[in-house]
Amino acid sequence: MADSEHMGVADVEAPPPSERGRRRRAGAHVRVTDRLDAVTRVLGSDAAVAQALEVSRAQPKRWREGQAPDPENRDRIIGLDAVIALLSGYLAESSIPKWLNGVNARLGDRRPISVLREGRASDVIAAIEAEKSGAFA
Repeated sequence: MADSEHMGVADVEAPPPSERGRRRRAGAHVRVTDRLDAVTRVLGSDAAVAQALEVSRAQPKRWREGQAPDPENRDRIIGLDAVIALLSGYLAESSIPKWLNGVNARLGDRRPISVLREGRASDVIAAIEAEKSGAFA
């Protein structure tokens, strides 16, 4: 058999590792900024997003302009976006900020936004699912 008959996926020329990493980081940044935009639409302003994430008021704008969020804030943005997406199927969009900032019995009488800041999106998601199913705290 000729060498060309043995070509597989591994034989296809791939970009150098530095280029693959740059593309992967650029793609990840685009997804985070898309999520940031979705969060901002619901919360109403960059100032509200900054307050929710406990960052400076200018930080959301910097992220949109190309500065990548640090891993902790990236995870917070993703968690907040996931929670908002779940709530969007359950509450009116105008009620979501109130729900996030209200005391929630399913979270030990804590505010969901505070629990999200601690990186515990799964706890907030569980509270949403319990509310949706009608379970009591």
